[in-house]
Amino acid sequence: MSIEPIPGRNARLIVPPLVHAGEEFQVRLLIQHPMETGFRRDVNGELIEINLLESLSLDFEGQPVFTALSMNALTANPYLAFVVAIKQSGSFNARWRDQRGNVGSISASVRVVAS
Repeated sequence: MSIEPIPGRNARLIVPPLVHAGEEFQVRLLIQHPMETGFRRDVNGELIEINLLESLSLDFEGQPVFTALSMNALTANPYLAFVVAIKQSGSFNARWRDQRGNVGSISASVRVVAS
């Protein structure tokens, strides 16, 4: 099986460009993914193969913020939001993998100013 990258254009990682040190803010992640359950049928009546996101992680400068496995309860195009507070400027990095081995990632930077 070949592993195909899922281009970052299929996801959005939204963070404010500027925050105050220690201030809470929201990080939003939208991943365009069909989240096929294996129960739907195509136009010919054939079952569509199951393909769910099986892992997702979000980190800030290498420090884990959120991780999840076996996300089969999520709908198509999952949207997740997290509230975080940071003390220094840096980048958030999201990575995911689906059951077919496709992987994707996206990053977004935040600049921190003194309170």
